[in-house]
Amino acid sequence: MSDAIQNFLLSHFPITGLAAYSVRSSDTLLESQCLSKSLYPGTAEQMLARIVKNGRALLPSGHRPAHYCWTFEAHQVYVAARPDGLCLVLLMENNVAVQQSAIKDVLQGFLEMNGA
Repeated sequence: MSDAIQNFLLSHFPITGLAAYSVRSSDTLLESQCLSKSLYPGTAEQMLARIVKNGRALLPSGHRPAHYCWTFEAHQVYVAARPDGLCLVLLMENNVAVQQSAIKDVLQGFLEMNGA
């Protein structure tokens, strides 16, 4: 993982309600971390990988940046997909304490990040 991505993550995390996250380049996992004690790390990563794969198939962004959210009963998954193939995926607890503005800032910042 590049220093730019590492520095970006360090400067934007933690976010209240963040259960897991991953950074992917095309089909390669660059970074993944499960922060919730109620989830298995392997299972969380598999879910995030499938959501990115399905999102690319259902919501192709071509050469434009995109972000989208999938909502489940207990969690929301946010994806920021860059034209260069990098994706940031956030698995957030689906509760009122989640900081929506912080999530939006992280997604937008990732899309605009230089030097990745």
